[in-house]
Amino acid sequence: MSSSYSPEYVHFTNNLADINRMAQKNPEKLVLHTDKHFHDSICKLAKKVAARGCQVVLLSGPSSSGKTTTAHFLADALNQLGHQTEMISLDDFYRAEEETPYRADGQHDFECLEALRLDCIQQCLHDLVTSGSCNVPLFDFVHHRPQPQFRHLNLKKNGIAIIEGIHALNPVLTAELPHNQITRIYISVKQNIYNGTEELLSAQEVRMIRRMVRDYNFRSTTPESTLKMWNSVMEGERKYIKPFKRMADFTVNSLHAYELGVLRGPALMLLHNVEESTGWIAEEMRRLSFALMLFTPVSASLLPPTSLIREFIGGGLYN
Repeated sequence: MSSSYSPEYVHFTNNLADINRMAQKNPEKLVLHTDKHFHDSICKLAKKVAARGCQVVLLSGPSSSGKTTTAHFLADALNQLGHQTEMISLDDFYRAEEETPYRADGQHDFECLEALRLDCIQQCLHDLVTSGSCNVPLFDFVHHRPQPQFRHLNLKKNGIAIIEGIHALNPVLTAELPHNQITRIYISVKQNIYNGTEELLSAQEVRMIRRMVRDYNFRSTTPESTLKMWNSVMEGERKYIKPFKRMADFTVNSLHAYELGVLRGPALMLLHNVEESTGWIAEEMRRLSFALMLFTPVSASLLPPTSLIREFIGGGLYN
């Protein structure tokens, strides 16, 4: 474990009364200030990364933490500082479906480390650090197998490769690399939402709402299916992400004060239109609906294409 780990991160407004007051008084200002606060935090992070003189940035976080958009924000900020950047997604290193390990229930385990071609990842990282170039595979998500062609990546002298994925902080990937060439970043929603002194929504539930809306918008997945998968997703996080988050050099908090005001409308529509459920899923849907009803609506039209929340509702610069 890294001895330099620091749990410090930027805190944002997370009290329901404060959020609603700002949303009612001036929602445009709420969105503007929230986005500026978050983007400023990424710009400061970029300066710290640049000062370290590393060639590789590893960015990891749990489901719906905003990894992909934040990776682009960081790349843009590093570009502004004069650094060439290249993006690499660990998703492109997946094995063919028939080579993927199985879970105990007989389903493919796409979240385990062994679902990735580790030797290929290690070779790419080694080549990047030693020669500044590598061949990055491309994955065909339609047919669930690697494509025959590669993407050749070439870093200039001050170039930085940003590698994003749930396993990015696993030390197996970088065991043979010099530590001074690597910066590790962990991103997640780091604050719960409170109604007075009572917890209204946990950080995990904020991410679940993000995922529910995103999965419907981009994957045609019902909210009931998202909720059914959530325990498996959380188990994957406990096994493959949380054990290594303490190795991060920096932590990013992706909570946005206005996000539940924006997600409220589409999330409530999905929850209200779902077929009748029973058991814990029905109870969770009722609880989420009750909590979401308490937020003052914020129009999605106020969000610029550079808003991180666009990753979940669409219309983003990087969608």
